[in-house]
Amino acid sequence: MRFISPLRYPGGKAKLGPYFARILASQPATIETYAEPYAGGVGAGLHLLAEGHISHLMVNDLNPGIAALWRCIIQQPDEIIERIQSEDVSLDAWHRHRDVYLNPADKSDLDLGFSTFFLNRCNRSGILTARPIGGLDQSGKWKIDARFNRAELAARIRKIGSLPGSISVSEKPALDFLAAVSRRVKPVLLYVDPPYLVKGEELYMSSHSWSDHEKLAEALSKSRHPWILTYDVDDRVRSLYPSNRCLRYSISHTAQTQKVGREFMLFSRGLRVDDVSVASSRVGSWVEPDAQAMSTRTDSLQQPLFADIPGA
Repeated sequence: MRFISPLRYPGGKAKLGPYFARILASQPATIETYAEPYAGGVGAGLHLLAEGHISHLMVNDLNPGIAALWRCIIQQPDEIIERIQSEDVSLDAWHRHRDVYLNPADKSDLDLGFSTFFLNRCNRSGILTARPIGGLDQSGKWKIDARFNRAELAARIRKIGSLPGSISVSEKPALDFLAAVSRRVKPVLLYVDPPYLVKGEELYMSSHSWSDHEKLAEALSKSRHPWILTYDVDDRVRSLYPSNRCLRYSISHTAQTQKVGREFMLFSRGLRVDDVSVASSRVGSWVEPDAQAMSTRTDSLQQPLFADIPGA
């Protein structure tokens, strides 16, 4: 099974799983727990758990529908599989599930989680607020059920239930989740993939303001746990993390059209990173630190590490 997550996301990060595994293996101390504050499809984390690189996966997503779905997958897999196998994949069902997703109050985890799952599988590019595949008139080449392969989706959920180790699910704002993780004694590898700077609102319905991105940067600067952060390529990112090691790499995106996008990957202080082959045969390249931004940041946010990068 190439991908384990049953969810579709533009720029889904499942392909980063093998790269994260190599980073984990290169650390001087064993890290058994991996956490995603903006989990979404948590593809990379599921890969790490399936391959035995970690023993505990922490899934956090503030979106009530996504959090409910992951709770169902972990706690009620048979019930959600039954709905996958029996649900009528039609425009009438789409309107019904869209109403549940947009009005989550008083909905059970199973109802809300499955409606979220239905929209993710049936909407263009998996975007929860988008139109269905084929459009509302179903005139497109592909129809609403094009990505709703019942047998495969059920198999993915069964696979998750059979994984070694444990999965915990929470529904907190990312900063609150990071604060909770900071209290853990044993090391946790954090993979932080916040909403895009450019199209976060369109893709996720929960974009960060610039102030939110700044608060995240400050929280990560104070984190006692190692972290990896990905962003769309944008010069403003270097002003938030001016002295952190930064790779520019390529990854496939499927938001409406298939294309290869460019992203930044940044690393926390002390995390050993010797490998720049991020995805498949695509080799990332180190990005020079932003000297001007470094000179304007407060000392509390600076992590002067670039000189430690192999080949820098």
